[in-house]
Amino acid sequence: MTDDKNLSSLQPDIIRNKLGQSIFAPNIVFHETVDSTSTLLKDLAARGAAEGTIVIAEEQTGGRGRMGRAWLSPGHSNLYLSLLLRPSVRPDQVFVLTMVMALATIDGVGAVSGLGPMIKWPNDLYAGGRKLGGILTELSVKDRAVEYVILGLGLNVNWNPGEERGVIYPTTSVLKETGHKISRNGLLVEILISFEDYYGRVLAGSIAEIYDKWNERSMLFGKPVEIKTTDGSLFGRALRIDRKGALVIEDDNGKERTILSGDVSVKF
Repeated sequence: MTDDKNLSSLQPDIIRNKLGQSIFAPNIVFHETVDSTSTLLKDLAARGAAEGTIVIAEEQTGGRGRMGRAWLSPGHSNLYLSLLLRPSVRPDQVFVLTMVMALATIDGVGAVSGLGPMIKWPNDLYAGGRKLGGILTELSVKDRAVEYVILGLGLNVNWNPGEERGVIYPTTSVLKETGHKISRNGLLVEILISFEDYYGRVLAGSIAEIYDKWNERSMLFGKPVEIKTTDGSLFGRALRIDRKGALVIEDDNGKERTILSGDVSVKF
């Protein structure tokens, strides 16, 4: 999908038309600039917005990552989006939706560029050993049931990270990895179509294959890792992700340990 006349701008009408009968097609909210697509969508969700509502923006002035970290969001070059779901799942099953977003993004990037990103637990996408994108998952629970889930995606597309200040970790983009720009409109359509397919499988209970595929795309497994948590650092060999989204490692004593949250790095 590289037939757009203007690769430099997002065009909601083109996206809507290419989505056809998708649940996302009738509910696209587009802004040139927002504080945060997830913050805006959270307000819409609280006011009853329909499942499939998606907020996209050319630029974010207050983009957020995991643990409240800022997400650098230069304009007119990347994808910044948040989508709203109202799934019939338990709160402890929501991580599978983060998996779905990661896999759909990998599929979309591969379809339009040939690049094969990998997943870094719990919510990052990497290419060439550098960060390509991140996913932010937020949910509302009412009476112990999931009321809604918001999945936010920040993905570096036609941006040269070396041109921006404020980058504090090794960062890359589709452009940097492949040497050419791609249509962000076409990329977004591919991501959403793939996402809807995976989401249908989740609702049908076909979750095992999604976990297997996510684990296959992990950049950690079988490698020595360090996990920094609020209680200090843990070391071991990454084994798998469990059904609740926790990282399972084997420590130096051969004992399996389950890590619910933390910052992980591969130790070479």
